[in-house]
Amino acid sequence: MLRRAAEIRPTARALSDAPNRPHLIGGEPRQLSWAELDGLVDALAGRLRDMGLPTDAVVATQFPLSSDAIISFLALLRAGLVAAPIPLGWGRRETTAHLQRIGARAILTAGRAGPVDCADMMRFAAAETFSVRFVLSLGGPALDGVIPLDDVLANPAPAERVEVARPDNPADHVAVVTADAVAEGHIAVARSHNELIAGGLAAFMAGVPDEHSVFAATLAPDCFAGLALQVVPWLMSGGTLVAHPPLALRIVVDRLAPDGATHAVLPAAAAAAVVSAPLAQRPSLRHLALFSRRPVEPQAFAEAIAEGLAVDVFLGIGETAVARALKDGAGAIMLGPDTHTSGGQSPVLIESRVGPEGRLELRGAMVPRAAFPPGAENGVPPFWSVDEEGFRDTGLPAAADKPRKTLSIGSREPGVVSIGGRRFAESAIRAAYVEAGGEIAPVIRPDALLGDRVSGVVGDGRAIAGLAGRLLETGVTPLAIPGGTRQAGQLPFEDTRPREPEPILDPLGDAHSALAQLLSVARAAAGY
Repeated sequence: MLRRAAEIRPTARALSDAPNRPHLIGGEPRQLSWAELDGLVDALAGRLRDMGLPTDAVVATQFPLSSDAIISFLALLRAGLVAAPIPLGWGRRETTAHLQRIGARAILTAGRAGPVDCADMMRFAAAETFSVRFVLSLGGPALDGVIPLDDVLANPAPAERVEVARPDNPADHVAVVTADAVAEGHIAVARSHNELIAGGLAAFMAGVPDEHSVFAATLAPDCFAGLALQVVPWLMSGGTLVAHPPLALRIVVDRLAPDGATHAVLPAAAAAAVVSAPLAQRPSLRHLALFSRRPVEPQAFAEAIAEGLAVDVFLGIGETAVARALKDGAGAIMLGPDTHTSGGQSPVLIESRVGPEGRLELRGAMVPRAAFPPGAENGVPPFWSVDEEGFRDTGLPAAADKPRKTLSIGSREPGVVSIGGRRFAESAIRAAYVEAGGEIAPVIRPDALLGDRVSGVVGDGRAIAGLAGRLLETGVTPLAIPGGTRQAGQLPFEDTRPREPEPILDPLGDAHSALAQLLSVARAAAGY
């Protein structure tokens, strides 16, 4: 799709960074045409092939949404490699375990993402993973053990066209491996090019973009939804994608008009900022794709819909699928084959049913069928699995309304905690608290913004700070507590201990001390 767009519209704007990129990631914002993007992808893919990485080698990545993330993802696919994005919210222990799980041969990462030093963490994680041969970075300071690739994108020379010959259909090979959580821990979920495109086709048919469309993209590129809802529809349409890094929703709203955004992809929790914006701030916006891990009431967007803005909510069901919620079904999805996304013209993208134990089961063109790495199904669980009919048991409670052909699903999978879109095994979080010392037991609570919140109550501020430090060592990264602030010691907690009274300044005493030091230095210089 990238080759096609570069041939048809070589000078048209393809990819650009939001203006706040320098503050959160570093480097100047890029503005790339389709021909320039195609050339950079060839250049980076060629460098990766020259490093001796074999075809279908797994390369772990960690990027916030940016032009670097998009270029890296496309370059890995063009080089015949498998992209394995690592969530930014993961700690070193989780990252190391996943690198070992997928057998990563290399790591390609951003230098930093806000306060997170991605390259620095990745080099230590790589040291604990025998299979990793290279740690590569785009942006950030020079670090021992990390190979910078900034010269490939900063001074791109005319690159040879990279083609990887395969004996069978290249689109059936694994393109991307994402991470999902089940009650027993994290698992690897592998998708082919065809399965990835099937996920993006649902969003494409909902928004109907064309070559003049401009996507304001905000979802992290480390999950299936982030790729299917924004990257794939953009490539299919040949329009323009504006990559917004996280942490700055105000910039997203302020840039809708200057960028001429026609399509926006946002977390459902952030939709109010766009929906409530006056029309003057979003004059070209015609479609809003919202991503949520929980059912969303469509009435919340009734006013925007009345103003002519099309709003579609896509439910992220783990890494299994993205399902478009029915607009008149209070967040429900279609029971059986989803005909309103496939239209009978293409393979069934997603099909739902209620299993014998009352849980949601899914299959379809976007649902992976095989475990990863190959042969994992013969080992120790957990691993990805489907039944003989190709249905995946999602673990979510579900109830079917057969007369209306709708299916309502629960908001939480037993044993899995979703925090800010990141999924964790509840057992792993509780084990981390026990390992950290166990002053308090974690309590899982629903949160309107984050999805879930892990909280607890103690009476001593020393216990909070101490527990936070030990949790960081176990790999669990605490987010915040009410009233908490990030301290210089990288602990996102507020120390509530009584502050020591500041000493009373004594200017005369300080002057005497300084004179005494000068006198001792003079005596030493004079030989006394």
